[in-house]
Amino acid sequence: MKSGHLLTVLEVALLLLTALFLLQALQGPHPESSDVRGYLVENGSHETGALNLVTAIYLGYRAFDTMGEIVVLLVAVTGVIYFAASRERKDEEDHDS
Repeated sequence: MKSGHLLTVLEVALLLLTALFLLQALQGPHPESSDVRGYLVENGSHETGALNLVTAIYLGYRAFDTMGEIVVLLVAVTGVIYFAASRERKDEEDHDS
């Protein structure tokens, strides 16, 4: 029982340390303008053919990221469905026995 409490304390401590690290990292200097931002503002719509800059960045430059996220979500949903269905089959087999 004590090992369960120790594990919980360690998890909370790790979570707090991670939160503190991220807080410190996000407080650093973040320039409002950069070379990449300027390039995207000037050339984004022209290069991608999109009507606005948000669409140009999301669908033009980040299309591979978006497709990767879709694949990850598809695999996750497939896994959840598979395990839920196998659990239902196991419950039915136990009930029939």
